[in-house]
Amino acid sequence: MLIETPAVLEILEDSQQPDGGVTRIAAGYDAVDPENGSGNGPLSGSATINHAGTQYVLHDTWTVQGDSVRIDRFLAATSEVGTPGVRMVLEAEVAAGGAGFDDMRLFAPPALYDLNDVDGDGVEDYLDTRELVYRDDRLTGLAVLAYDPGTGTGYALTREDRPEYDDIPVREPGQQNMVQKTDIGALGLFPGERNETRLVAAYPFVERSRSHALTSEGREPWGAFWPVDATTSTAIEVSYALQLFSDPTPIDCLWSLWNQRIEHLSPRPVELTAPLAEITKLRVEALMPFYAELPGQTPTPAGFVTNCHPQNGVQLENIIQYGFTGQNVLNAHHILAHADTLADPEARAKALKVIDFFASRAGESEHGLTNTLFDLDTGRAGNWWSGLLLPLAYAEEGQDLEQLMGPVYDHMKYAIEPLRTLDGTYLRCMAEEHGALLRAYEAEKARGFDHPSWLQAATKFGEFLLTAQEEDGSWRRAYDFNAQGITEPRTWFGESELNQKSSTATAVPVLATLARLTGEERWIAAARAAERFTAENYVAELKFNGGIHDSIYSRAQLVDSESILFAMRASLTVWQQTADPAALASAIDAAKVLSTWIYLWDVPLPPSSTLGRNGFRSTGWSACDTCGAGYIHPYEIHAVPDLFELAIAANDGTLALIAELVLLGSSETVATREQDWGYARPGLQEEGLLVSWWLIDDPMFAGTGFGGRGKGEGNKTCLPWISAVGIDAYDELIRRFGTADLRTHWASLSPVGQ
Repeated sequence: MLIETPAVLEILEDSQQPDGGVTRIAAGYDAVDPENGSGNGPLSGSATINHAGTQYVLHDTWTVQGDSVRIDRFLAATSEVGTPGVRMVLEAEVAAGGAGFDDMRLFAPPALYDLNDVDGDGVEDYLDTRELVYRDDRLTGLAVLAYDPGTGTGYALTREDRPEYDDIPVREPGQQNMVQKTDIGALGLFPGERNETRLVAAYPFVERSRSHALTSEGREPWGAFWPVDATTSTAIEVSYALQLFSDPTPIDCLWSLWNQRIEHLSPRPVELTAPLAEITKLRVEALMPFYAELPGQTPTPAGFVTNCHPQNGVQLENIIQYGFTGQNVLNAHHILAHADTLADPEARAKALKVIDFFASRAGESEHGLTNTLFDLDTGRAGNWWSGLLLPLAYAEEGQDLEQLMGPVYDHMKYAIEPLRTLDGTYLRCMAEEHGALLRAYEAEKARGFDHPSWLQAATKFGEFLLTAQEEDGSWRRAYDFNAQGITEPRTWFGESELNQKSSTATAVPVLATLARLTGEERWIAAARAAERFTAENYVAELKFNGGIHDSIYSRAQLVDSESILFAMRASLTVWQQTADPAALASAIDAAKVLSTWIYLWDVPLPPSSTLGRNGFRSTGWSACDTCGAGYIHPYEIHAVPDLFELAIAANDGTLALIAELVLLGSSETVATREQDWGYARPGLQEEGLLVSWWLIDDPMFAGTGFGGRGKGEGNKTCLPWISAVGIDAYDELIRRFGTADLRTHWASLSPVGQ
């Protein structure tokens, strides 16, 4: 790697100019000397820069460590008059022979995977730029990577010292340049003037040329400068490493980098305030108060309708949500399994009502399809197209949607108008509910109870899958109730084929279970075809996207952690039933990619924030999507049994460590009797948390009921999926391995990092 001008400073002249008032000075070293007087040890380089009455002295120490070079940077500034602030920048050109920026596979987990370029136009899909620089607190491993597929060489830039402090920046809305004493820097990648690939580090942070920190539409860049006083001397320091890797595929290279990051960062699992068995019991108990039904109909409309601010536990709307945010049948399956531990003597009867209602509605459809919403207050079915569009489900005819939805209406109008009258359902939602229905059916059979209508409803959905499956093994993201794929509006359902087919993996477990229950080859043949499609496109080619259904960004299908999780599960499921080594290899590759979504370090939080006051630790938490990197949620706990099974199959201690980190991290904020996190009752958990800044100036959130969601705060939301995946992870660990103490199985695996 080549560094032409190692001494680069950006000096803030006027903090009130949004994107101006910054002077950039690039220079070489004045002197380069061996640290120990010989040519075999570290080298030091220093440069003195004088600007506008201020003297800056930069001192770098370069230390070769195998295939990496560590750079320890120290900047001192003395000023006669003072200046608003200064930032250090380090840029390294990747010396990749004839390979240019367009030839590279580019990563900055969890903000960037293969340029996030699903449509293949050479530009990041959501920021619409090729200059991609991210705050440290958005990066799970404090690393960026450029991989040259022509030579199998990976070029990484990593931050070596962990950021230790951050606080709420003092700034006005719209202000992009600010002065702040923060230990948060930034790492990134961008093309140079000759289309060469450049790796960049900045301290304090800057995010350019676009970011989702301020607004969703504007995506304005922003950054901080360290204050330079006339009265006191200024000194800041930070450490980086430039590293080389040699691997045959980009996933292998990413995994080599991740093993190195784990070795360096030494992630320490979160310590829980209660045992996992107790936390799971609390999750089950907290679910029951949110059971609701609509008497007077047969079968009785019933569901778990958790929809509250966990801080007060007050129900907002009695709407059953199926799949994704709802997971109603899975929750009912859990209640059936734990009914004898609950104080409510009607727990089993209530869970049966929930499942019977879904099975009845699905059974009424020729294709096993249902609406994704049912309003228990009005008895009306509706369509869940996005959480932000949920008001459409209970808006009265003729009601002023702009008044009902506020700034969200204006921002999402492009989708609201065509979606408000569209009748249909998401493939993922139906696959999740029918998958849970089959699991409940099997579990009840084992208890001595037979529910043939459940199997009949799920079989109808399976028949739909066989009929709707396309030649390449895929399905569309959404369908109408005549079993026709929904592709319009393309802005919502996908601009490209890989967007529109992004939920294919979710159907595989349903087909595999039907194969196991019936012994019919047709089910597993369809599952294998779907698995090959997802393995080739979303794993090997790294085009995974569209796992979640909520997007307020420039595109509706996000590059997210759930999409690679589903691809992993599809391949694992096929391997479990067929012993296909190609499926196992794809599952392991997907597990490695999923692992890079998990924080390996504890992000410093504003001391006055809710999470900061409660001693929250981010290690083991998963990022949600690339656009919202820095927003974390506990969904990936659902992957823990699969991750651990793959760790055993691959003899990989690193995967086992990741499984343990996720299991404990994702359970951290469940309210217990020892620590309630400010929630209304034990067992509740917030849907998501912010460990970086996100849309802080956006009119959708600033000054509205959606406010108060800054760094160190939660999203004030509690939905049924949270209990569903948390309980399921624990119960599945017990079922598969006999314990949730993963270390009891860990000792026999290859050590972490090998």
